[in-house]
Amino acid sequence: MFNIIERPTFTRTVKVRVPKGDGVDEQDFKATFNAMDDDALKGLGMADIEGTKEFLRQAVASLDDLAGADGKPIPYSDEIRETVFKLPYARIALMGAYHNGMNGLLPGN
Repeated sequence: MFNIIERPTFTRTVKVRVPKGDGVDEQDFKATFNAMDDDALKGLGMADIEGTKEFLRQAVASLDDLAGADGKPIPYSDEIRETVFKLPYARIALMGAYHNGMNGLLPGN
């Protein structure tokens, strides 16, 4: 049986490869996403930075396990969300986590 839920959400670990020196620092946080239907996706273009940010504003319900440079936890807010969205490596990681969560793709496939 297929249960139709009006606005399902799902939470995934977002693995971010933060550029550092000659390599990357692998970090992660949790994101809760809204599973968007065709109506919600209509008009959202992801071909440029602003389109991607707008998609993420609609897709991301909350972010958890964020910390400042001092290691202290940072609570989720719209301001923090926008700060994360300004980082290309964070946007890429969020997009990957959303699409993998929606399509059920496993890492490495």
